[in-house]
Amino acid sequence: MDGATRAREVLRIRARNTNVNERTLLATDYLNHFNEALMLAEMVNDVPEMLEDFLDWQSRRYVDHFRESSLADRDLAIAAFPYSPPEYRAPFDAITHALDTEIRALQQHFAAAREQRRVAPGEERLAEQCRAIRHLIDRAGAIINGYMPDAAPPLAQADSRTALGQEAINALFD
Repeated sequence: MDGATRAREVLRIRARNTNVNERTLLATDYLNHFNEALMLAEMVNDVPEMLEDFLDWQSRRYVDHFRESSLADRDLAIAAFPYSPPEYRAPFDAITHALDTEIRALQQHFAAAREQRRVAPGEERLAEQCRAIRHLIDRAGAIINGYMPDAAPPLAQADSRTALGQEAINALFD
């Protein structure tokens, strides 16, 4: 057994009964970061004052998120992350990149709408983009909880106006 395999097994034992999944060595608490952005985006049409908060939201890398948190299992989440098995880590990295891309695209759209003196994109478009982000978050949660990407819940049909179309999102899991 090599050092990485041994370390992975020790971390899996430490992860039992914690917020870190013992199979994937990833923690769903990271998704709170994306849920925050989604919640802010969904609120903008009803509470326009939230626009600046949404535009100010910035993505954080997994380790940085935990480094800045006060979660009880934060040190374990940070230590385990590099040892997450590649069959989970690769699709997880791809889907969190897709989440960053979708959220940035929505921020850019909101910023452009503000420049044109419109508060937000139309409700239908906003709802479509928020659904796409929600499905990516759900897919990331499935991966974190040990479901292989091809066994994760299906993604919603993305609209061509979102940053990633359905084909690009599907390609993340091929």
